Amino acid sequence: MPIRPEHLATMSASLAGARIGRNTGDGPTRTVAVVFESGHRQELEEGGCRMLDAGQGGVVSLEADAGTRFALYSGTSCQGARAIATGTGSASFGTPVFAGAVVLG
Repeated sequence: MPIRPEHLATMSASLAGARIGRNTGDGPTRTVAVVFESGHRQELEEGGCRMLDAGQGGVVSLEADAGTRFALYSGTSCQGARAIATGTGSASFGTPVFAGAVVLG
């Protein structure tokens, strides 16, 4: 099916929506620390999906700026996996969250 001019606005909006969760370069890159029950800290730059370090146990906290959104996923990918914890800013978990990936935005 050919792309018609009236479809371009819809396509542009869809592409813009796909950028959610990625660093757009509009401000300083923020770093998020993911702390595991082993005590290991994984430092990640905000923006997009990141695989978490394996073999460290569950996530016990995230240290992030107040405006940083996160979602922890059960698998090692953010697509096709189930989100098991979401929030904004820093978070602590009373029970470790066994996650394989995190999306930061």
